[in-house]
Amino acid sequence: MKILRVFLASVISAVLVAACQGGNNTAAMATQSLMRTDSAFSTMSERQGFAAAFRQYATDDALLLPENRAALKGRTAIVDSLQGLPAGSTLSWSPQGADVSADLGYTWGVYSLIGKNGAGQATAAYGNYLSVWKKQAGDWRLAVMMVNSTPGPAGG
Repeated sequence: MKILRVFLASVISAVLVAACQGGNNTAAMATQSLMRTDSAFSTMSERQGFAAAFRQYATDDALLLPENRAALKGRTAIVDSLQGLPAGSTLSWSPQGADVSADLGYTWGVYSLIGKNGAGQATAAYGNYLSVWKKQAGDWRLAVMMVNSTPGPAGG
């Protein structure tokens, strides 16, 4: 009888440990998925422009919180505003971290905006960003993005 109890206790412990590790593995996989999505969003922004990337990745009711400007609400309003970036501007970013809980997650990282001013001189702006994501129909969609500038290339 004692052997049976020890055996059952061992089996139950193993099942509980496996369940806990499975939960951590699931969370880690979700976080990696979100990081890949944020990286793909940046790649699309770099190649096709931020407006096109935002149109692809944002929710209909997305919110953009730019530095020193009023909040932009709704994907259409945001995309329209982003069309005004100077031609040849490249906005890219690098996610530095993320976390996921159920169907919500966030990413944060550093960005750079490289372009030219009206006189054709090269310009560069750098900063940090924080994005909040929602899972919709199995895909991560950007719900909120907030940015703040830094004096030079930001470190992770």
